Amino acid sequence: MPDFGQTKFDNVVLNLGPFEQQFNENRPFFTEGTDLFSKGNLLYTRRIGAAPLFNPQLDDNETIAEFPSTVNLLNAVKISGRNSDGLGIGFLNAITEKTDVIIKKNTTNSANEVITEERKETVSPLTNYNVTVLDQRFNQNSSVTFINTNVTRNGDYRDANVTGLLFDLNTKKNTFNLSGDMKMSSIYGSEIKSGYNTSLNFAETSGKIRFSASGNYVSNDYDNNDLGINFQTNYSTLSSNVNYRILNPTKFFNTLRINLSSYMEYNNTTGRIQGNNFNINLGGNNKANHYISASFGYNPFKNYDYYESRQNGKFVIYPESYNGNIYLSTNYNNKFAIDINPFFTNTLEKNRYNYGMSISPRYRFSDKLSLVYSLNLNKQFNNVGYIDNDAVSIYFAKRNRDTYTNSLTGKYSINSNMNFNLSIRHYWSLAENNSFLILNDDGTLTETIYTKNKNSNFSTWNLDLSYSWWFTPGSQVSILYRNNAATFDRTINNDFADNFSNLLSDNLSHVLSVSVRYYIDYNEAKNWFKKA
Repeated sequence: MPDFGQTKFDNVVLNLGPFEQQFNENRPFFTEGTDLFSKGNLLYTRRIGAAPLFNPQLDDNETIAEFPSTVNLLNAVKISGRNSDGLGIGFLNAITEKTDVIIKKNTTNSANEVITEERKETVSPLTNYNVTVLDQRFNQNSSVTFINTNVTRNGDYRDANVTGLLFDLNTKKNTFNLSGDMKMSSIYGSEIKSGYNTSLNFAETSGKIRFSASGNYVSNDYDNNDLGINFQTNYSTLSSNVNYRILNPTKFFNTLRINLSSYMEYNNTTGRIQGNNFNINLGGNNKANHYISASFGYNPFKNYDYYESRQNGKFVIYPESYNGNIYLSTNYNNKFAIDINPFFTNTLEKNRYNYGMSISPRYRFSDKLSLVYSLNLNKQFNNVGYIDNDAVSIYFAKRNRDTYTNSLTGKYSINSNMNFNLSIRHYWSLAENNSFLILNDDGTLTETIYTKNKNSNFSTWNLDLSYSWWFTPGSQVSILYRNNAATFDRTINNDFADNFSNLLSDNLSHVLSVSVRYYIDYNEAKNWFKKA
């Protein structure tokens, strides 16, 4: 069974939107040799071993003793490679164990005694995850791919199957590209449905001036979320891109690129615009190899958002907006380098905007020691979003939101086989509601009175300090010390020091783990047995 005890921590955020937060895959088993499995964007490996999918129905006075945050992985196998004829074959299979929760119910008998009743209910059945990929290369630079993902759950639970056929065709001189896919999903169980997702892209891929145009159609019942991740359905898109780039260094620039792009997204049922953007970007490296870019985007049409309301058929209208940013990254070959990225977004609605900046200096003290610090600030004024609903109304709020992220990473190498790694992250985000609104049937919002406290104050802290020793090729000893904490409450306190102190005072947990991995070479192992 793969060991995931020393994987990197997740960068959790305060998520006020309608969709789950998507995390990076940090488990080595699922990140190594995954080129074939990434075809078609059908695989989100964080589904394997994630929190249980099914929530039990609770009666009055019933509570769940402890709901698991993950499901144990019983076994995982991954095989991938490519033969001399250009056929790539990938196979991934994983099995997670049946997981139950204990549900407790307290009742009082005639003698006024409290009686606790317990029952078990399955929140994740025994589950098999399977991925199969066949990728055939031809004409040196073109390919056709078949991919299938399947999730089978033991018992009368939801099963899922997704099949995709992809093509990527290039001319012999790599001057033009035609690519596309057709993906079909099927869900079985108490809910039975099928849907599809198809796209087509054409691009010129050589020369100083290049262009591309693409379209995408996703049906309402397309669902690949059992082993993939997909936020929206029932929409179609049209996008285009044209750019100019220099192919050889000039007197002032090593690289230079000017890019124009457009994007339009439509709801398939109503034809309304769900998203739109027109963007211009200019960026390049100068002769000192410093990179700088600037971009400006304009959303000239109102967006009809069918997801923020959390109810099918309901939508909220968001106003037109424009945004811009500048990005500077100095040459990393210097001992001191810095990344700076100020940005802003402004809507055509009065006093509704946001701005922020990320700044990340780095310093290489020597060939053995380096540190990188990052600070990200984001301030939103009169951000509008969902907060609650009842049998009659859907409630929104206008809120001010501040988010601060501080992180520090460092590495000290004793020699080529031994090193220390440090990773620290402190995240703090708060959202304070200024006024409350009711969503109308036409997508507009009307001010109302709402008495519940729906403010948010969320903080997390993570620290990882690790030592690694590669004592033979492929074999490693690693020692990890980790501490972490998280808090959430409805009280808004803008004092940074107070919030940080409260985060660490009573919530800090500590973990120390040791991991040993030993690589056995098959050819050497054969000789051991022969000698024996």
